[in-house]
Amino acid sequence: MNWKEYAVVTEGQCVEAVAGIFHNLGSGGVSIVPNRSEIGQIVAGIAEEPVIPTYGEHDLVLIKAYFPEERDILDELQASLQLVEENFSVCSRLILGEVKEEDWETSWKKYYHCFKIGDRLVVKPSWEEYKAQPGEVVIELDPGMAFGTGSHASTQFCLRFIDQYVKGGENIIDAGCGSGILAIAAAKLGAAQVLAMDIDELAVRIARANIKMNSLEEVVNVEVKDITEDLAGFKADYIFANITAEVVFLLIPRAAELLSGGAYLFCSGIIDSRWPQVRQQLESYDFEIRQVLQENEWMGIVAQKNNSV
Repeated sequence: MNWKEYAVVTEGQCVEAVAGIFHNLGSGGVSIVPNRSEIGQIVAGIAEEPVIPTYGEHDLVLIKAYFPEERDILDELQASLQLVEENFSVCSRLILGEVKEEDWETSWKKYYHCFKIGDRLVVKPSWEEYKAQPGEVVIELDPGMAFGTGSHASTQFCLRFIDQYVKGGENIIDAGCGSGILAIAAAKLGAAQVLAMDIDELAVRIARANIKMNSLEEVVNVEVKDITEDLAGFKADYIFANITAEVVFLLIPRAAELLSGGAYLFCSGIIDSRWPQVRQQLESYDFEIRQVLQENEWMGIVAQKNNSV
C-alpha cells in the first residue's frame, strides 16, 4: 500500500489540536517531532525548499500523519488548520508527500534501536538482537504506522509509571493503545488482564500483531473502542491514557466511574499550557495528583482516585 504523508510545522501549543484533527480524519498513524534540528532534517527530505521559520517564543513541532493514497483529506485538513491558526494566532506550514509502506519502514527503522526505560523495561525493535540482563523485561515491538515507538517523552512517562506502579495481578485499560507498547509492558510486569483499545483500526491491527509477537494473547485483548462511549460498568485498577490533553479532559469523568477508590489513572501527551485545565478536571472528579513528570513542554501525570467515604 502507498500512503500520503501530511506534515504540519507549527508551534508547540498547537500540537494537540493538530494531532486531534488528524485523528478525527481517521489517520493511520500520527507522529510528533519536537526537536528543531530533527524537524529541519525531516522537512529537507520531503520539501523542495525546506525553510523553518521562527514562531515567537514557542518551540516548533512537526506533526506527521499518514492516510491511504486513495483518501483525499486536503480540503478538510486545510480548513481545520485555518481554524487552529485563527484560534492560536499562529502560522503553520503544510507539507505533502507520498510514501510507499516498505520505504517508510526502511527510512525510520535505521534510527530506531533498543533502549531501556526505568529499572526493568527494555524496548526492543523486532528486527534487532538483544540479550536481556538479569531483572530486565523485554518488550518486542514493531510499531508499523501506529503511534507508540516508545521514543517520545509522553510514551516514556507512561512506561516509567508502569515500571514503578504495576506490581502484578491488576486489571488495566489502555485507552488509545497505538502500537500496544503500554499494554505489553503492563502484561510483562504481571497484570492479570489488559483491555487495550483504539479508535484507529490500523492501530488495533498493529497492536494485535505486537501482542502476538510477545505471546500475550491470553492476557491482552485489543479492540476498536472509544473509552468515553463503550465501557459502561467496566472496572479497572489502572487506566493508561497516553493521548492528548483534550481527550484526557473528556476521559476523566468516565475514568472516575471505572476506577475504584485507590485505583490509578496515568495521563500523558499533555503540554504544560493545558495542565491547569486537566488538573482542575482531575480534582473536580475526586482524583489526587500523586506524581508529575515533565520534559520540555510535555507532561505525564499519575492521579489516584480517592477512596469513597
